[in-house]
Amino acid sequence: MDHSDDEVKEKLISKVTSSYTESEEDADAITEQSKDFSHENRTSSCKTLMNLLKGNIGPGILALPIAFKYAGLWAGAAGLFFLGYVSLHCQHMLMTCSNILKERPVSMGQSLGYAGVVENCLATGPVCLRRFQNAGRVVINVFLIVTQLGFCCVYIVFVAQNFRQVILSSNKANLHLDMIIMGIELIVIIVYCTTIQSLHGLSYFSLIANFLNFAGLFFVIFYVVQDTPSPSVRPAFVGWYDLPMYFGTAVYAFEGIGLVMPLKNKARDEMDFSRRYGLLTLGMTIVIALYLAIGFLGYLKYGDHALGSITLNLPPVDMLSRLTKITFVVSVFVTYGLQFYVPVNILWPKIEHRLSSSKARSVGNIIFRISLILFTGVIAMVIPHLDLLIALIGAMASSSLAFIFPPIIELVTLSADNSHPSVFVILKDVAIMLLGIVGCITGTYAAILGIVNVS
Repeated sequence: MDHSDDEVKEKLISKVTSSYTESEEDADAITEQSKDFSHENRTSSCKTLMNLLKGNIGPGILALPIAFKYAGLWAGAAGLFFLGYVSLHCQHMLMTCSNILKERPVSMGQSLGYAGVVENCLATGPVCLRRFQNAGRVVINVFLIVTQLGFCCVYIVFVAQNFRQVILSSNKANLHLDMIIMGIELIVIIVYCTTIQSLHGLSYFSLIANFLNFAGLFFVIFYVVQDTPSPSVRPAFVGWYDLPMYFGTAVYAFEGIGLVMPLKNKARDEMDFSRRYGLLTLGMTIVIALYLAIGFLGYLKYGDHALGSITLNLPPVDMLSRLTKITFVVSVFVTYGLQFYVPVNILWPKIEHRLSSSKARSVGNIIFRISLILFTGVIAMVIPHLDLLIALIGAMASSSLAFIFPPIIELVTLSADNSHPSVFVILKDVAIMLLGIVGCITGTYAAILGIVNVS
């Protein structure tokens, strides 16, 4: 880090401590962020793209055939395309507002995370909203934590169910064996997540996971294109009743919303990542195309027999099928660390500054990580139903982060300094918010009802 970077770091810390002496946590957060100013700590465009793809390609894409079952073949495809690009638009809104807020005095030029964007847009927005800035940060952090830990729970269930099929060579459910596998899995995850803790280190695992993902998706497509029936045998639209479950499952698939701001702030070229036709748009276009292919072809192949993951529909005794499942098991397992990074990055700084010595912080960090991992394991064991867990996390948490908060952020950000957003922006943002609110309420209710019914 050169001398100018040291000066920037000192200015940021002094400004925060002088302006917000009542909030030690804010000062600590900025101090922690300033450590990442070094060019060596930033990720290249290739690694950033790998993290983006890996953050969006996981169990969610493999659950899309069952999402199509809830909507119908053509309704599912149209809805997925629409939700994908609305999600992309909301991510761009979030980054645009971040860049606007970065230039305002209250932000002091620092790179903002999702919660920081909300806090600063409220702090500089209409006077009546400014007293809610701290509450806004807390709300976003809660949703980010719930979403990312929810993903981790899904990953544990996914690995257990697919690995059990590999062991037994049978598609028949075995809850007892699933629980044993989850227990062993948690031990390995603890070793993994306490050993590799930086986003930079996790990017190498993302590279491996992406290779495995694309290999696994190639194998899946190989299966679903064989003896595929005509699209006319599948209903184009199955009705309105199951659309909330479709919404929750489809929105869950776009599981990278919590990683967008960390990836942008860690990227070596932030502008290339955030511009309209930049790295984010490229990555999300690839993601949406893959989602459409797997969802459409998977439902066309398996119809109403589609399970919570398309890998669970593959032939149980076929060696290629076993290899495909192992490929995704390894890929999803190593991705746990990437999703786990977000809640740890939010929660640990608030605990760390209360520990006086470096040894206490080191031991405390390990205990904290183990406790959080065990928590995700308990949730996975309580709700071991992959399809329902995915729909619940997608509707309850992902929809809020993806569709409800970004429009609110844009409206508040553009309402600062006696300025007002255009009528078009207001109507567009209100429509996106209504989509998120309706989907969140109905999807959460449908998923909880399903969990209660199978318990």
